[in-house]
Amino acid sequence: MKFCPNCDNILIPKNKKWFCQACEEEFDLDVSKTNDYKIVKKIKHDDKEAAPIVVKGGLKIERISDNDRKAFEEFFGNVESDNF
Repeated sequence: MKFCPNCDNILIPKNKKWFCQACEEEFDLDVSKTNDYKIVKKIKHDDKEAAPIVVKGGLKIERISDNDRKAFEEFFGNVESDNF
């Protein structure tokens, strides 16, 4: 793995040269070692594969009836709250 001498970001092989994506400079690449920098891991996908779909249900807040609210307000007084 090579790093840019100017900004210390990783260099990637591009057009038979090292390329820094941060400062956009190119550096000479040793052509004899190009096999050391190839990506060899490949992922094979099957046509039958499917990505899972996650459906998240909304939170249900239990609400009190209007009659219970009136009784509560008569007993405790008028209380303002988002939970009731």
